[in-house]
Amino acid sequence: MRKASLLLVVLIAVAACGRSRAPIQTPTSTPPATSTAKSTVASASALELVVTAPQDEVVVKDAVIRLVGRSSPDAVVSVNGNIVRSMDIEGNFSTLVSLIEGPNLLEVLATDYRGGQASQVLTVIYTPQG
Repeated sequence: MRKASLLLVVLIAVAACGRSRAPIQTPTSTPPATSTAKSTVASASALELVVTAPQDEVVVKDAVIRLVGRSSPDAVVSVNGNIVRSMDIEGNFSTLVSLIEGPNLLEVLATDYRGGQASQVLTVIYTPQG
């Protein structure tokens, strides 16, 4: 009985303390848009990424293929998370990609210093000679 009475007194005290406090203000979930944010979004959509080889859903007989494309000259390009090291000043790039037997997803991602991104996903099907 004492425990129940003590618990009731604690609950009443907590409820009374809660009423005397000022209401809690919840911050807004999104800050107001600024001109800087708008220009970042506009520049992000201008990032170019074109994969010229291989074609999507191509069937190949070699375990290693050359992926070729172009992007903005200031972009960093990666294929399945591996940064492409050979890119010229015009944004043309190429890299060798190892394949496993069967379908292979190749995700090509270009990112620029402004935070813009462009991506392309290709499927290459490796069927070894046999």
